[in-house]
Amino acid sequence: MPQFINKCSAIFILILLVSCIVSCAEIAGLDSNSPISRFKHSEDLYKASLRWGEWINIFQLQRPRDSDDISAVKPLSEALLIHLDHIKVTHTETLSSAMNTDKVTGQSLFLIEYHFDNSAKIQTIRHKVDWWYDSENNIWFTNTSLPKEFDLPETAPGTIKLSPKNSSGMRQ
Repeated sequence: MPQFINKCSAIFILILLVSCIVSCAEIAGLDSNSPISRFKHSEDLYKASLRWGEWINIFQLQRPRDSDDISAVKPLSEALLIHLDHIKVTHTETLSSAMNTDKVTGQSLFLIEYHFDNSAKIQTIRHKVDWWYDSENNIWFTNTSLPKEFDLPETAPGTIKLSPKNSSGMRQ
């Protein structure tokens, strides 16, 4: 009977040792500098920046790829920042997240709930973000602009100007 207990103990210790080695190997694969880990970090930063209105962070993550059209990413302007400050995101959620097998491109789908300062109506949109990996700098960038719902509103083509000399309200 003591030999049976010794064999069971040895087998248990061996199984425990093998499981520890496998666990350490998996943790090593999730190195914080790996493309997978950096993808998750960039996704989390994008989502948190949307939620808390940290628009500068989002614009720092936006870069066109060499092969992409530079006009795909809208440039940052003071007028756009002022407009974005009137948007309050109340909830963000990652609906899906995927990366291609060679870990060079990825895609995220976010659910965003928001409202404008002057409105209590919460609107919900889905926002697809395309990502690309810059291996030189070990960071993921997006070549996707903010949702079109966050764009600056178009100005009216003709405005009415009233002045003491011209009070007839003619279009300028």
